[in-house]
Amino acid sequence: MKPRFVIVMLLVLALAVPASMLAQQNSKAEKEVRAVLTEITEANMKGTGAVPIFEKYLADDYTRISDSGSVNTKADVLNSFKTGASTYQSLDLSDVKIRIYGKTAVVTGIVKGKGMTMGISDTDIPDRFTRVFVKRDGIWKSVLYQNTPLKQ
Repeated sequence: MKPRFVIVMLLVLALAVPASMLAQQNSKAEKEVRAVLTEITEANMKGTGAVPIFEKYLADDYTRISDSGSVNTKADVLNSFKTGASTYQSLDLSDVKIRIYGKTAVVTGIVKGKGMTMGISDTDIPDRFTRVFVKRDGIWKSVLYQNTPLKQ
């Protein structure tokens, strides 16, 4: 009976270690993604100062799908901040959830802001958003952002 117990305990420990290592890795990745998300969110209120931050954290193949269904590229977003077509006074995130899948992260939440996006005035109507990040060359890069207005 005793050898069987030892074998079972060793098996349980062997399975628990990889699971705990994976949880630690996901926890680290989640903290990294959350830090990038915060930096991107805060950059929106810097006007032209947002450009270097977006250059760093938006992937070259970045796609933004707006609540009206229009599709914008990284170049479109950078240009809108360079020209002043995108400006924000405030952006607040809530209900943020980050799920890690290896080198991919899916972030969902609610954003409420005041300002202008691509020349279109935004109000305080909250949007539900999805942002997808992929870790490339050690940096979490946003590859997709999509938002949908919440009904009041």
